[in-house]
Amino acid sequence: MPVAGRLHALPVGVATAVSAAAFGPALAPQPWVIRQKGPRRAHLLLLQEGRGSAAWQGTRVTLEGPTLLWLPGSVDAAIEASAGARGYLVSADDDFLIRIIATSPEALNLQRATERVVLIANEPLLQNLQPITESCGEIAAELRNPAAGATTLISSHLLLLCLSLWRLGAPEEEREGAPHGGPALVGNLLQLIELHYRDGWTVARYAAALGVSSDRLHAHCRREKGCGPRSLIRERLLREACLRLEQLDLPVEQIGYGLGFRDAAYFNRFFRKSRGISPGSFRRQIRLEHARRQPSYAAWP
Repeated sequence: MPVAGRLHALPVGVATAVSAAAFGPALAPQPWVIRQKGPRRAHLLLLQEGRGSAAWQGTRVTLEGPTLLWLPGSVDAAIEASAGARGYLVSADDDFLIRIIATSPEALNLQRATERVVLIANEPLLQNLQPITESCGEIAAELRNPAAGATTLISSHLLLLCLSLWRLGAPEEEREGAPHGGPALVGNLLQLIELHYRDGWTVARYAAALGVSSDRLHAHCRREKGCGPRSLIRERLLREACLRLEQLDLPVEQIGYGLGFRDAAYFNRFFRKSRGISPGSFRRQIRLEHARRQPSYAAWP
């Protein structure tokens, strides 16, 4: 069952492997029937508000928002959003999911989580509803109007959704000692930073998205990276600023705006504190160095 999404310039593989759509309040129920024909396809229903129902393999449940339902690619099902319900329906081919999951340090746990039916509601979902909703919305928006890096963005948000499934839906014994400690947690933070370093997220917001306290996140970053999460965010932002100053012929102020700085003076202070010079001086130095490295033909015969 394809989920309709108006695609434009996505690579063919992504355009056919992933689909997503938001559904809003309607006067009549909205039904979907899932029949696994051809490539197997997993489905995620996020019911933000309202009611619905789902039936699969002899099981039938009534849903009341907020609820998240994950149906793996091995399951045929019938789902319905009642009149007035609101949420998202996202689907992805199993092969595409496997390629995404394989890049994660928690690949084995994520694969297990996506191979079972997962139903999450009430308090556990409420505490994580915002990042899950944001990921669904980002996937749907990118499918409608893809931009440069669309494949990476869609893949990253799908991986975050799989991570939420594991954290919220896996049996306790699968989660003990693994998801909130050491390299895995810091790796997940770095993935989130790649998605949101231009959005001005605070350390507290990153910690909430990862399901840990700010203090715990800080302690693990210190242990694994020798610095706090704020430094990791600043380093990523600075690296992007240097790259854009070197490669783009845009005014310094416009580059700052593109990185989330709403005040040109603040961008200048941020850059000077990190590099010891202003953004404009950095750009002039870099271009002078490039000019010096260019071969000279003046001495040719």
